[in-house]
Amino acid sequence: MRLSTIEREELTKYIETHSFDRDFKGKTILLTGAKGLVGTAITKWILLQNEIKKTDTVLYASTRNPEQVPDYIEAGDQIHYIPHGKEAEYCKAPDYILHAASPTGNQYHMQYPLETFRTNVDGIERLLDLCSQKKDTVLLYLSSEEVYGLPKDDAPLVTEETVGAIDSLHLRSCYPLGKKACEFLCHAAAKEYHLNTRIIRPTVIHGLFQRYEEPRVVNEILRCIVENKDLHMKSDGLTKKCMLYSLDAISAIFTVLLKGENGEAYNASNPDTFLTVRDLADRVFQKFNPSIKIVFENAAKQSDGFLPHRSIVQDCTKLKALGWEPKADLEHIYHVDIARFKK
Repeated sequence: MRLSTIEREELTKYIETHSFDRDFKGKTILLTGAKGLVGTAITKWILLQNEIKKTDTVLYASTRNPEQVPDYIEAGDQIHYIPHGKEAEYCKAPDYILHAASPTGNQYHMQYPLETFRTNVDGIERLLDLCSQKKDTVLLYLSSEEVYGLPKDDAPLVTEETVGAIDSLHLRSCYPLGKKACEFLCHAAAKEYHLNTRIIRPTVIHGLFQRYEEPRVVNEILRCIVENKDLHMKSDGLTKKCMLYSLDAISAIFTVLLKGENGEAYNASNPDTFLTVRDLADRVFQKFNPSIKIVFENAAKQSDGFLPHRSIVQDCTKLKALGWEPKADLEHIYHVDIARFKK
């Protein structure tokens, strides 16, 4: 597998820090959404772990375009790209299923709300059926902190028991409502049919593996630093979020997969990164490129696909009790990507 120097250094550090190789040795993993940010991070972690730890983990990577193999894959890598929707035909008895596939992007959600919802629900139903074929298969569902909706309190600390309000008459709700429905199916399958299902609710994941042109504000902030241009914001920038480094997210995913309780959900976040979008931009601009600034344009309407102001901090006590801790701060996340894209 071909990796940049930065990717190899970062991945090696995390692989050596954790001991997931013991559980993955000789196992088969089915991964959906293999070419997304999370899927790419999982793929590179597993394949490099095979190289370093000799784990011989076989990866089946589900994607819509299996014939388009990423350029970092080399002959001999223990990975098979398979068609999305036909996972059961190609990987009949996986030891682990990591379900990270989902339509993403505000504009897609607004333009195709029914497709967004149905893709999520149909996908998890198909994989739960596959999970039921082998008694010991463990399925982890990648949900989202958006399932908490819009809490009324300002910056509430939400636990896994917090029930969020989501407007069912708003098209953008197709994504969090789809995630909620999938969580219910995982929970019900664990309780009714005793399937080994776990759920993780990560916050915004960033760093190391996302595409440069990704249409997210955290990526636009990165592009402004690299290209030495001002940030033009269409919102007021007051939505307040946490951020989680991609490798911290993957270590959280593996922790829940291997140690989580069946039918349970786990928050994954880094409360130390809790900032408004504008404060995030100010902070990293001052650190990495003080010459650029924020320019506010006309505030976007909710119909443009932007969520209303949200200020949520996820309580990660439940996940930390399994032995997980986030390691990377904001400066490290942006430092890695600035170095990566400037090269």
